[in-house]
Amino acid sequence: MHVTELVGLFAALLLVANTLFQLALAAGVPWGNAAYGGKVAQEDGSLSTRYRIMSLVSAMFMGILILVILSASGIVTSSPLSTGVTVWACRGASMLFALNTAGNLTSGSKVERWVMGAATTCLTVAFGLIGWVL
Repeated sequence: MHVTELVGLFAALLLVANTLFQLALAAGVPWGNAAYGGKVAQEDGSLSTRYRIMSLVSAMFMGILILVILSASGIVTSSPLSTGVTVWACRGASMLFALNTAGNLTSGSKVERWVMGAATTCLTVAFGLIGWVL
């Protein structure tokens, strides 16, 4: 397996974990203190309907990014996405994850700051490597 494929697989696994987390939030699992700055959880720890919908949209976006990173890294070879699209999508995702990392690292939630901050830092680097370097 090539370095590009390893980076893509690592990023895809992080995205799968994040997708499962977002789907759990959307389903009402009381982990709201670990998301959205830790400030929007209801008394029972779950999210309001508005934030559940946002988590569902986030999970769908992560699903698309999984396909993008697997295609761009060469793991998935029969993708409807062209190479140019996946490279630019990786570049854009690296910038979005960099902004997300800044938000995570300044969060009042320790879980969001340390766990999600580390995850989005890794995703920033992975998408950056695939989109800009490898």
